[in-house]
Amino acid sequence: MSVLTLVRHGQASFGAERYDRLSPLGERQAEHLRQHFEAIGHLPHRLIAGRLDRQQSTARILAGSRNVELVIDDAFDEYDAGTLLRLHAERHGTSIADLMGDDGRIDARRFQRRLETVGLAWVAGELAAPTLERWPEFRSRVGRGLATVMDQAGRGTRVIVCTSAGVIGAAVGELLGLDDRETLKLSWSVHNSSMTQILFDGERRSLRCFNAVPHLEHPERRNLLTYR
Repeated sequence: MSVLTLVRHGQASFGAERYDRLSPLGERQAEHLRQHFEAIGHLPHRLIAGRLDRQQSTARILAGSRNVELVIDDAFDEYDAGTLLRLHAERHGTSIADLMGDDGRIDARRFQRRLETVGLAWVAGELAAPTLERWPEFRSRVGRGLATVMDQAGRGTRVIVCTSAGVIGAAVGELLGLDDRETLKLSWSVHNSSMTQILFDGERRSLRCFNAVPHLEHPERRNLLTYR
């Protein structure tokens, strides 16, 4: 059977002026994953990424020195969390100051809790704007992207898609037929540089693993496990 591996990008630059780039830790996470793929012989026949810098940078690290074309596909772009957070803040009168820790920086746990609240409001249809992708549109986009990639792949093909947590949650939700809330909630547990694998052959689709991090399970690397 063929294998589609969805890889969440390495850690981005959370709290920095430009979030959409890998942090030094994110680069290390991706390097360890590349070494893992090399060790088990799971080098890609096809390499795909969404349009975000952190997704494409992760893909290039996974490619290493191999001459494999990187295909950019907007089906695997993450949803617009920034706009959703702004809309929610305007509606409820919250501010970025509510997310600050004692050190004057955005607290990752507070941010995650806010993002979860905002995401559930989006799924429920409570947040909308003319240019904002609605949840059903996002979920359908991801489903179509997956179907296209698998339909185009030959037998015994290894495809790696570098994307983001929301996309991975939507993909697994589509595969398993989960409802919208449970599908969104899947994305909250996805580690940076983790891999989620789908086995496929013709019309057959099955989940092989979700949110696996074998490249970070060595005791000396567990400090590299991050969600954000």
